[in-house]
Amino acid sequence: MAWKQSPITPTAEQARIEHAKARRVIVEANAGVGKTTALCLRVLRMIREEGADPARILMLTFTEPGAEAIRRTIARLGAPASLAQRLGVRTFDQFCAVRLRRMGEPAAQDLRRPEQVKGAVLAAIQAARDRALQSGHEDDFKLHGSGHLIVERLLKDFERLKGAMVLRRQDEEFRLTPDSALETGFDFTTLAIFQAYEADRLGGGPGRDEVRFRTPGDATYDMACALSAADPVFSYENHPLRVGPLHAVVVDEFHDMNWAMATVLRELLSLYPELPFTGVGDVDQVIHAESGADSYFLRAGFHIEFGRAERMTLTHAQRFGPGIAQALEVFARKPYPSHPERGGRLEVLQLDSTQALVQHLRRVRDERQAAKAPLSEVAVLLRHPSAALDLEYGLLNAGVDYETAGFASYTSRPEMLFVRLLLAAAVGSRDAFTEASFQAAKLAAWEFIGGALPLAGGGDDPDTMAKIINAPAGAFLDFMLEDLLARTPRAQAAACVREAMNIARGDRVPDLVPALKALRMARLAEHVLVKAEAIRGAAASVLALERLVERENFLSITEMLRVIRAQEERQQQDWSARQRLVLSTIEQSKGLEYEHVLIPGLNQGQFDGDDEDERHRFYVAVSRAKHLVQLIRDPGPPSRFLPCS
Repeated sequence: MAWKQSPITPTAEQARIEHAKARRVIVEANAGVGKTTALCLRVLRMIREEGADPARILMLTFTEPGAEAIRRTIARLGAPASLAQRLGVRTFDQFCAVRLRRMGEPAAQDLRRPEQVKGAVLAAIQAARDRALQSGHEDDFKLHGSGHLIVERLLKDFERLKGAMVLRRQDEEFRLTPDSALETGFDFTTLAIFQAYEADRLGGGPGRDEVRFRTPGDATYDMACALSAADPVFSYENHPLRVGPLHAVVVDEFHDMNWAMATVLRELLSLYPELPFTGVGDVDQVIHAESGADSYFLRAGFHIEFGRAERMTLTHAQRFGPGIAQALEVFARKPYPSHPERGGRLEVLQLDSTQALVQHLRRVRDERQAAKAPLSEVAVLLRHPSAALDLEYGLLNAGVDYETAGFASYTSRPEMLFVRLLLAAAVGSRDAFTEASFQAAKLAAWEFIGGALPLAGGGDDPDTMAKIINAPAGAFLDFMLEDLLARTPRAQAAACVREAMNIARGDRVPDLVPALKALRMARLAEHVLVKAEAIRGAAASVLALERLVERENFLSITEMLRVIRAQEERQQQDWSARQRLVLSTIEQSKGLEYEHVLIPGLNQGQFDGDDEDERHRFYVAVSRAKHLVQLIRDPGPPSRFLPCS
């Protein structure tokens, strides 16, 4: 095998990790310090100097981008392509899916998109509702709609429940009730739906005895459940993690370690007690709300769960220079040396309004275009994307193209589709939607209002959903909407909708804000969104629409609806020839980097506080930047995070 000369000169810290003699090493690293490079240097040294077989080295990550980063780094360090191909670089989930087959399990259907499991989630909602009724807990089951609007949110909750193994870690006597749910940190409704969904996914239906399907994270969870079962279905001889001779195990992204992954790793290391192990992670990048990640595993819990290891540090910034590193050093209270020649700076900007931020981003766009620099290297990282309606509208109005990551654009959020449809019905507009968005808007309206269409002979039509989906605009707006309002059991919701539509019927802009207030979105959302944060997000979207109406000079409600549709169409156009900046949630930005990062909302009560996850989100956001971080606040009291500047 021909090795190329590596263009990388390791830092002193990376070299110490590369040549560490300890059998097991855990590295606590800062963000942007070349964690993956240090791991790969250590693995390549084992191969070159100790004769380790690349095919017998297991390199595990949490995400596929993390696995791809390892592959790129191995190639960048000069390793032959044939060697890189032999290395066992996999996500935990990929590894567990393969090993589950060792137990004789047939390959389950691999479903990657929420749309593919939507039917299973909706069926679980109905099953959980029926079970709550049978057990006398119907009043504690808080979801009153079919659940179409919260499928993705439920799947995220399921991911966290599985990652943290919330129910598996309860006492053997645990039985789900509203009171016992409080002890888990999750609401009764979510847990009831989760139990019904898992029973169906794992073949709990009549005549089923195998896993029907898996979504991302399920293979790890299923393996962890099998390993921790009181009565395992495997023996020592056919243990699913007995993979033959191993020469090393390496884990990147250790800050994403959750209880399911830890259960698998602990069992693997116990089967191979002499196996060299290296893990690396940044405790300040642990966001518990994401997939059940737990800082416990990088801190005191490491030696409890995995045994003793030599602790090493990786602190020297490679991504950015002192201007950013020194601010993070103060904020995270840990050493953060950096190369002075790398530059980089952090600024605090006080902008009076969202419009001022839009104008600032427009100037950034113009400057980058003049310099022929990609706009995709500019990211606005949002703590509360539900409140970004003003920003999105302003950017589209100013001709600044963007893509969203981790959240839906404002024109397609369920609460906005619902409001747009009600206003369109009130003023008689037939061109307020594209064909695709009108389909989504009809279903959103049905969820928020409830009810069923009538049968000719009386009673509820069991095909209500299909008829709503197939209804043309005129039929739905003129007839079906009224049927739903008349027949919904949610009388208060119907009254709010009618009041809002009556106020807006004159198509006068001065009536628009009173109509939106009459809708009482927070109360409507309680019936269909369940989670407090989602309910607040829906209400925030409507408040942002109110601000938009007060600021813009629309001639009529009809004109406003047409403007929003035009913005929606712009977002749906072919982007291949256009430069876009990035609007992203902070969680979605983990593992990525940008030349220029902007973080708005740094005011008291917005992006602020002593909560550990909140502080970690801020740390992650700032550390994504290579050259410039701009912290954005308005004239109100500043966030306590700002002294880091």
